[in-house]
Amino acid sequence: MIHRRIATGHIAAPPGTSARRRSHLLALAAMLGWGAAWIPSALLVERWEPQASAAGRLGLAGAVVIAVLIATGRRVLPGVGLPALLWIGLTQTALFYGIVFWGIAEEGAGLSAVLSNTDPLFVAALGVIFLGESLRRAQWVGLVIGFLGAAIVASPDGFLPFSPDLGALLVIGAGLSWALGTIVATRFLRGVTEPLALAGWQMLLGAAMLAVLSIAVESPPTDFGPEAVGLLLFTGVLGSAVPLVLFYAAVRHAPVGELSAWFFLVPVIAVIAAWPALGEDPTPGLLVGMTLVAIGLWLVLRPRAAAAG
Repeated sequence: MIHRRIATGHIAAPPGTSARRRSHLLALAAMLGWGAAWIPSALLVERWEPQASAAGRLGLAGAVVIAVLIATGRRVLPGVGLPALLWIGLTQTALFYGIVFWGIAEEGAGLSAVLSNTDPLFVAALGVIFLGESLRRAQWVGLVIGFLGAAIVASPDGFLPFSPDLGALLVIGAGLSWALGTIVATRFLRGVTEPLALAGWQMLLGAAMLAVLSIAVESPPTDFGPEAVGLLLFTGVLGSAVPLVLFYAAVRHAPVGELSAWFFLVPVIAVIAAWPALGEDPTPGLLVGMTLVAIGLWLVLRPRAAAAG
């Protein structure tokens, strides 16, 4: 995968150069796992239908996260009410991953990775409109650059005139869905004491929704051979659960805002990996758009202390 940013309250972190350095290394390892997971996800949808693939990956990941919490004696309950959990499970899991896996099957892993990872741009923009939040000048520049990059990627026949592909726009809609989930649920999520538990239950609930959808509209999976099972294990465990645990371990010793700036690497890793692994030769438009989206993400997500002006 497909990485995922779980909307949580602020997580305080004690100072310390060595601890902070380790946190950045953990965060980078998480980005590598999320970025690399796009390839096995693409291979999995060649064997299973998209919604079944998403449901299997998320269900396994959620179960692993909850198991880790139980094994380490940490809180298992998510600490939010059922309405908030249902909303997050729908928008940030079922809709997001359902569209993304459809996008992988129809549009390719590289394009889907770039366009779906625009969700921080939507969160920042919607936060200004609905939450009264303010953005720095560099963040406004990042929004413009990032959305320009997404527009270039979404218009395969040329940016001028702008002629977006409907499938690409749908994948962008996945990022918007994630952002809407974040904005609406923000007031429920502030002060969450165990965000990892919230992430685990969110994935399990979203997986259940996707499983119901898969049963309704798709053919059931029939390939349970070693390759299919291996891909499912890779995407669920190494591509989702492990990166998530690593990222939450990282934010215990460094500010979450500081570490989130590394999320710009996820679409870059996905596109570069999809080139040789899947034979997805990146077009000039995709490369330019990916670069602009990555720059936009960096400017929007980088911590305030690092911003000039």
